[in-house]
Amino acid sequence: MADKKGIVPAQGRTLPPPEKQFLKGHSGYPAGRPKGAVSLKRLTRKVARKMRRVKIDGKFRKISTSDLLILKLKGMAALGKPGAAAGLNWLRDQVTLPEEAVASGGILLVPAEVTPEEFLAEMHQICSVGKAEPGTETNIEHEEFVKAARGEASPLGEALRAFHKKYGAGPAE
Repeated sequence: MADKKGIVPAQGRTLPPPEKQFLKGHSGYPAGRPKGAVSLKRLTRKVARKMRRVKIDGKFRKISTSDLLILKLKGMAALGKPGAAAGLNWLRDQVTLPEEAVASGGILLVPAEVTPEEFLAEMHQICSVGKAEPGTETNIEHEEFVKAARGEASPLGEALRAFHKKYGAGPAE
């Protein structure tokens, strides 16, 4: 059942009377958003995509504002700023869609059961890699300095002795 304009209303709905219908070319919400106004979403996207020239590690690079923001947040998080870590998590939540998160799957790692003693022994082994045992480490600077003070030839000792003599960091003679 079409009206005189050929419009068929949705099932169970009747069109308003012609005197109440909006005129062609006129908005149904005249006090709405003015022409030329930009939405916040569009403005944010425009700023995030803008390319900027920045100096990173002594070299100039062109990167987007959003990438620059992520790099800055990562740096701040590495310095231990809790707000930066929270900001990164918030950004990740905004970018990751739930469907993508579910579709990507993931791996759940479950640690093996160990006793507290085994855990502490393993952590001690990991932390002590490359470290000298207590009492076996020698103070090479001290030995070289003593050699130079005795008059024995030692380039490092002579340099240390000259440093102490110049800056007065203890007895040089």
